[in-house]
Amino acid sequence: MLDLTFAVQNLPGVCVISVAGEIDSATARAFDLYIQRNRRAPGEHVVVDLSEVTFLASAGLRVLLNTHAFARQHGGVLHLAAPHPKIAGLMELTQANTVLHVHETVEQAVIAALQQANAPERTLTEA
Repeated sequence: MLDLTFAVQNLPGVCVISVAGEIDSATARAFDLYIQRNRRAPGEHVVVDLSEVTFLASAGLRVLLNTHAFARQHGGVLHLAAPHPKIAGLMELTQANTVLHVHETVEQAVIAALQQANAPERTLTEA
């Protein structure tokens, strides 16, 4: 089993978390804890760079879906960046890509997150 490695970059309004390795049932908890500890605020927009993730099991997908739900509850958004084609295929197969914001590159994900972070709040009457 390969260990996961992480890096974080805090931008104004966006936390970019890079992860490398295999996210399976043995490493999903560490992945979840890293996200929780490095997010500066519950409603902060988060980008997870998946470009170096070689395997994503259902436990890892669950972490991403829970992170997405938590962010949404607090006014934030989760963006995923640069998943390996096999991981992107898993997201399509499970239809997680219909819930999660998946981008081809980290740059695209960061731009989308920054745009959402700077967008004015809309009320129900404006929606």
